[in-house]
Amino acid sequence: MLKLWLGLALTADSSALFRGSNSFGMSLKRPSELYKHLRVSKRYILGKSHDDIVTSLPKDEDAPELESRLQFHKQFMIGAQSNRAGLGSNRKVQDADILKSFIRQDENDKYKIHAMNLEMQNEWLDIGDFCIPLALKWRTLIYDWSPALLKFYLNAFQMTLPDQSNLVRWGKSTEKTCYICGKAVGTAKHLLVGCKVLLDSGQYSRRHDRVLEVIREAVSLSVARAQKEITTNERSVGFVREGTRATKSNVKPYSILKAASDWTIMMDTYEKQYKIPEDICASASRPDIFLFSRILKRVVMIELTVPWETNIPKDHTIKVNKYYELTNELTRNRFVVDLYAVEVGARGITAKSLYNLLKDLGLSRTHINAFLERISKAALVGSFQIWLGRERSLDSGGERITRCFRSFLKAATDCARLIFMGKEFHKRTAWTEKDLVKKEEVWEGVLSVRFSSERRLRKWESLRNWKDCFR
Repeated sequence: MLKLWLGLALTADSSALFRGSNSFGMSLKRPSELYKHLRVSKRYILGKSHDDIVTSLPKDEDAPELESRLQFHKQFMIGAQSNRAGLGSNRKVQDADILKSFIRQDENDKYKIHAMNLEMQNEWLDIGDFCIPLALKWRTLIYDWSPALLKFYLNAFQMTLPDQSNLVRWGKSTEKTCYICGKAVGTAKHLLVGCKVLLDSGQYSRRHDRVLEVIREAVSLSVARAQKEITTNERSVGFVREGTRATKSNVKPYSILKAASDWTIMMDTYEKQYKIPEDICASASRPDIFLFSRILKRVVMIELTVPWETNIPKDHTIKVNKYYELTNELTRNRFVVDLYAVEVGARGITAKSLYNLLKDLGLSRTHINAFLERISKAALVGSFQIWLGRERSLDSGGERITRCFRSFLKAATDCARLIFMGKEFHKRTAWTEKDLVKKEEVWEGVLSVRFSSERRLRKWESLRNWKDCFR
């Protein structure tokens, strides 16, 4: 029922609905897990009773194991710091909360073991080290995302989009090749990041520019904050005296930008390019965002990539090496250079490199989270538009060719003397009735291979009658 409500494919792994947000899930409560939590709460409440009859009630089967883990946790783990809060800042945690965390951890371990046995829907295990999970808040799902966009994201992340590869796997089609370029296997990965026809037509560049525009807004906000001296260029470390509690600090957040009146932002897009000023550096390279100040002799370069999430580490290295020479040239010109190669996945998953950029720009946690959400949505909407336009592509001449028309051209090539150009047919008047019968048999075989779906059969039904075509 949940799959039907969210639009997930039947073959999708249902654990994506119940995994925690740190495991790229929706954090929904599985009924069995919720039942275990309620039993723990019940046992904890009854255990505090002063009535001997109540305390003597039989325990659950898994109660001894959980209590043993609880004792170990109290003996060795209580007081240990597992987050970035100051020493001694841990609040007192009830035993019931600790037991519930054990149950939640056990469920997540089961999801990981199950994902290891999957062939396609286990990419979330590999990208957790360098990607930030998308925060699917109910506010976002209800007021910000459309049902179609949510359906696209869930199926894209679970590799269950109805692309050509999956349609063949599900027995819905016999043609596995990408119907846009006609060369590679038509997977969602190929369609969203690897199709040369879409690359040449500027589809990927438009999605890239959509994401880059949001990053530029973050840079502009950071420059404005630096000019108002809301941030500082000095990193600070706060200390708390023993026996005292930490108080709210008024220390300004760290930023790589200093207050200056001549900060200039240059952005390279698909439709508009820039050139680095010659007094700064004579180079043909153009990072996506080039931020500089002549007064401070400082340059900040930002290079954005929108790859498939599993390719983020490789693409990050490529982009850093790409601007190695430019960085050295700027350094020789006595500029302080900061290069940020940031990545946003084609399915809206942001890399940690983007978070590091926003943090170094001196933005607050609220602004960082807001920009991460906007950037993720911008990349996801761009990919969704590419997916919606999958039924048509742009050929080398720029004319739109429908999927059925391209398939028909392939079928016509297999037929000996049949050439289809628009609505005209190559006619041969010397054919006999026997030839027409033979050609009709060949045509029926081609139709069964090339046009297996009922929709395309109905569309090209009139082409079955060979006699009418050549009279």
